[in-house]
Amino acid sequence: MVPLARGTNSGPEANRLRPGEAPALPAGNHRVLPPFLARVFARYPGLRRRPHPMLAHFPIVFLLSAGFFSLLYVITGRRAFDDTAFYCLGAGLLTMVPTIASGLFTHWLNYPGGADKTVRIEKRLSYSVTAIATVAFVWRWLNPYVLDHLDGAGLIYLLLVLALTPLVTANGYFGGILTYPLDGPIAPPGRPEQFKEGR
Repeated sequence: MVPLARGTNSGPEANRLRPGEAPALPAGNHRVLPPFLARVFARYPGLRRRPHPMLAHFPIVFLLSAGFFSLLYVITGRRAFDDTAFYCLGAGLLTMVPTIASGLFTHWLNYPGGADKTVRIEKRLSYSVTAIATVAFVWRWLNPYVLDHLDGAGLIYLLLVLALTPLVTANGYFGGILTYPLDGPIAPPGRPEQFKEGR
């Protein structure tokens, strides 16, 4: 097992890192990795943080689309829109699995001493989004015509699907803060080695 070497930042300071840069670990608090993983991260350091923000775009677009197509169905009555919303819910749930898994791995790898407030908020939002999307997907699967009448059940279902929009947006916002911090300069794309503070 090989400890993963890092820089000098840790804890909340990790939020001011350049995109793709991993936070440092305090002395004596190294995350011990299998030699294979240590070699992979030494050769491709971007893999320590970038897979999760890359994967996160898929559930975002699918779950936002579910609300959009559900509204189109309510407005137009065209069954194709309702079916599309259902497929988007399913695709959103499927892509949430690798997204959450990569996020947990990134957290385990880069924050062995515990996560800061932003990471904790993002995790709670992710679990909330997954729970709501699962309920809506199973409900629509068991009752394909739940949106045909906006009575009690239909209205509750629609509100569940629409609630995904602000939750997913907030989740993406806090995830974006971790990747592209608001309180510090950002490295120019493709040339992080030439990045200088204050430039």
